[in-house]
Amino acid sequence: MRLLISVSLYLLALSLTLVGLAERTVWAPQGDQGISVSIENPQPLVIIPHEILTTRQGDPVVSVSGPGLVYLATGREADILAWIGDSNQNEITYMKKEKKLNSFSSSGAQPSASPNGSDLWRTERSANSSVSMKISVSDENAVIFASDGLSSAPNKVTIRWHQTYDLVPSNILINTGFSLLLLTLVYNLILFRNMRNSRRPRRKMPKAPQGPRSRAKRRGSSLPPRGRRSASRNLISIPASLALISLVAGCTSGAVSPEPSPTNQDGETIVTQPPALVLGQIRRIVTSVARIAKIADQANNVTQLLPRFTGPALEMRDAAYRLIKKTKKAPAVEPIFSSPLTLSLPASTSTWPRTLMVVTGSGKAKAPQMLVLSQSEPRKQYQVTYVATLASGVKLPDVPALSQGGVPVPPDSAYLELVPNELPLAYGSLIDQASASTYFSKFEIAEDKFYQAVSEEQRNQVKTLTKAKLSYQHTLADAVPLGLSTADGGALVAVFMKDMTTIKPLKRNSGITVNEIQQAALGAKGSVTGIVSTYGDMLLFYVPPIGKASKARLIGWQTGLLKVKAL
Repeated sequence: MRLLISVSLYLLALSLTLVGLAERTVWAPQGDQGISVSIENPQPLVIIPHEILTTRQGDPVVSVSGPGLVYLATGREADILAWIGDSNQNEITYMKKEKKLNSFSSSGAQPSASPNGSDLWRTERSANSSVSMKISVSDENAVIFASDGLSSAPNKVTIRWHQTYDLVPSNILINTGFSLLLLTLVYNLILFRNMRNSRRPRRKMPKAPQGPRSRAKRRGSSLPPRGRRSASRNLISIPASLALISLVAGCTSGAVSPEPSPTNQDGETIVTQPPALVLGQIRRIVTSVARIAKIADQANNVTQLLPRFTGPALEMRDAAYRLIKKTKKAPAVEPIFSSPLTLSLPASTSTWPRTLMVVTGSGKAKAPQMLVLSQSEPRKQYQVTYVATLASGVKLPDVPALSQGGVPVPPDSAYLELVPNELPLAYGSLIDQASASTYFSKFEIAEDKFYQAVSEEQRNQVKTLTKAKLSYQHTLADAVPLGLSTADGGALVAVFMKDMTTIKPLKRNSGITVNEIQQAALGAKGSVTGIVSTYGDMLLFYVPPIGKASKARLIGWQTGLLKVKAL
């Protein structure tokens, strides 16, 4: 019996050691695996779809080479296809039977362009002759490469996967095998010593006579097994137990239960769009915006803002630059900072136009501000449409995580307490009429400093200008409101409101004078016929969903004089 145990331990140790060595050699996966293709008729733009990058496990390294400049970028496949559009292109394909790459060429009517610097790309790199880049296959990543977007793209492509092999299982098997060998050696030494001691000569003492004893009969089930079957059973029990343990461990560690897809009340699967941007893209966009704004603010040149500004943000900065050039008493424009980013909310969409909201800047020297950017089409850059300085001590509503993004809110949305298009009219009515306004119960004004300042200024004008007729008008400018959903089903909405103050003298030939800043904008000290002053207000509201016991509130704003003209 002891000999069988020794042999079993030895065989088990030898088996484990050999299996561990086999996993490192014979059964080990192949090393780096690569596939390549030479494009026969290269077009200006070439795409490598996400499906090809996931042909093998792991993140591949894509190498592109050719004469001249080589440009390589990654992005979501849907975004790359939208950017290329109907331009001349090559698409890399994979032939499963032959296990090699091929290229498919297609022609289109849309003119080609350089992809360099697009906001849609997550990473990009360029160099002469060749470029290599490790590509992450997460988030539907695909690859686009070109030369300058106009001439033929590089014609050689290689995709290589580096196979990382986990040596922990083989190390466990080899170490366990060596441990069992050592245990077998110790066991054999003890067994040998016992056998040697049992062979020594011993003196036998005579035993006293004993009477017969009655013994209980053993049942068949209690009898010890005899013969070769008993040895084989003991021999098989050890590896069988180890196999059972390994199977149980494998089931518990390797099995991963898939997460259930989100469903609605009817049990239908909800299809959610991925966020249009990742954090790296957002940081690059905001950094570019801050750099361009700083250069333009120093030169008071609105032309330098054109790559990154549009709509109300561009109009108000243009008006501020013109005032600064006319008078030193004009207020300076508020700078835009690129850090820190305390909130990033991209739109969760695959279509255009797209919206991005970020909060940047904080501390004593810089107040936090909300930048609302929009991208009108794939080949355009994100441009600042609204800038709103957040009110002191304001608490932003909870918003979806960056990995989810916010759902775009249409300007005529009916599921909010106030339709975004109607916000300037409703808020203007509140400023003019206060508690008499039909919208008084819709807004939270207890801590609204903008409302308090503007409404008080209008009341003071009415009291002091007794010899003139005043009228106020608050309208939605031509810019479309931009909004993204919050976590509670409400929305952050940015609108552009224009305040027009008309002052007419009651008597003929009575002059209307204005302050120094308005005089600089008007080009005169006043007018005998009347004056119309137009202010622009970029306002950021939180609007709750219908049915929620809360009111709309102003979160941030920026205001400035746009123009002054005589009647």
